[in-house]
Amino acid sequence: MAFEDEFFKRKRVNFNKLLAFGFMLTDKGYTYSRDIMDRNFQAQIEIDRTGRVSGRLLDKDLDEEYTAIYVLGSTGNYVGKVREAYGKLLIEIAESCFEDRPFNFDQTNRLAQHLQKKYGDQFDYPFTKYPQYASYRHPANRKWYALIFNLQLGKLDFDRSQLTQQELEHELEVVNIKIDKEQERLEELLNIDGIYPSYHMNKKSWISIVLDGQLADEFLYELVDRSRDLVGPKGYKVENGSDYWLIPANPKYYDIDAEFAATDIIKWTQKAQIKKGDWVFIYVTAPVKAVRYACRVLDVHIPNNNYRENSSIKELMEIKRIKTFDDASLSMEVLKAHGVKTVRGPRRMTKEMIDLVEPQVKDC
Repeated sequence: MAFEDEFFKRKRVNFNKLLAFGFMLTDKGYTYSRDIMDRNFQAQIEIDRTGRVSGRLLDKDLDEEYTAIYVLGSTGNYVGKVREAYGKLLIEIAESCFEDRPFNFDQTNRLAQHLQKKYGDQFDYPFTKYPQYASYRHPANRKWYALIFNLQLGKLDFDRSQLTQQELEHELEVVNIKIDKEQERLEELLNIDGIYPSYHMNKKSWISIVLDGQLADEFLYELVDRSRDLVGPKGYKVENGSDYWLIPANPKYYDIDAEFAATDIIKWTQKAQIKKGDWVFIYVTAPVKAVRYACRVLDVHIPNNNYRENSSIKELMEIKRIKTFDDASLSMEVLKAHGVKTVRGPRRMTKEMIDLVEPQVKDC
């Protein structure tokens, strides 16, 4: 690995920021130079059109490249100072013109961005012995819902008779996620390209997904979101009749109050396993932090057909506002007292919460 590579590991260049930093556009890409070490050296940095960074350090007195910083055996106080000065410049470029790219595969990084944007979830490294393994945990109980790691294709459970040894040794990024234990659902998923029986986890309730783009992002996100829901604190599922759901609405991105001011019946993104007749209680996030609306689900799995501008929204459900609560009635403090610690995504209510709200809406 080149000296420069270490400073740009798991990062992606933002070409729009290079010119503002001082890079010059060339036929091959971008170039930048700066004098360092009291102008005794000139650092010359090149970034090609693929984002690959290369560099050289010129000794201006001798008018030749200074290579001592690249030689592992080169020691001494002066060489160390030159390495440090050159490294500071590379760090400045990395921080100013590059963005974090924590994983190797593009789809893996898009998944990380999705989980950060939707839930604020960050990954950690659960195994000291295997530092390349990254896990996502549900914030309420710290249980894994996604485990990302590198794996040779040949280690997955599938018919490998048609592949060469080189293909079997090809290294991929894989995510293990939890699924429902319904056998039909598992068999259905395993027939999809890119999905395999889970690697080193319970094959009845976990699957492995190769993050090379075979699976569409929207479907991948749906499966990972569902895994997060499955490992989270369990809400109460009504055996017969209507389920009670909590769904967050962020006022920064969606003005739910304006929609309900215009009409009592609106279309909302189809969520989780919500079915016709269920109750949906809409929790308005910060700064409100309270359940504000109780709604009944009138219809489900309605094609979007551009009703919502976001093309990733495929299906909608129709809900009707039944009751509006003042913000003190079902505040986050009240929810916590009834077993609901957080509302980061669609989730069933706890039994304690249902017992609290059911008498308030059953006659509405």
